[in-house]
Amino acid sequence: MNSVISRTLIVLGGAGAAVAMAATPALAVDNTFDLAAGKASAYGTYDRMMSIPERPVPPVAVSGTLAMNGRNRCAVVQIAYNGPADGIEWRTLNHLCGPGKTNFATRSEFLWGGGRPELRLCTGVTVTRAEQGRNCDVFTPAADL
Repeated sequence: MNSVISRTLIVLGGAGAAVAMAATPALAVDNTFDLAAGKASAYGTYDRMMSIPERPVPPVAVSGTLAMNGRNRCAVVQIAYNGPADGIEWRTLNHLCGPGKTNFATRSEFLWGGGRPELRLCTGVTVTRAEQGRNCDVFTPAADL
């Protein structure tokens, strides 16, 4: 069988050494994220959406689960958006205080300049403290090529 997956390509290197490279199909970029801050974690998918002119949709869709394993702590999941004066602001998608799990989902626009919005998980003693962003883990999506 001479399929793309089973074929092996032999290339001669600079010093005449043979280098074998397995020919594999182009794989999609991994669209999952996994964040951890303190005793909280958030995981899920970060997808790019396509739309048609008759029914436009925001180009970024995020969905996942927020889990908190510690007592007397709160966690928030936030997504970046364009703020005033070319700044970046953070919008809270969901929060959780105490042990448990909760889901979140949102759609978002690109940032100025066409960048994809970052996602972050932050923890604090209260929701307000967690939203201040002092103890966070940030997911930066891969750039489009």
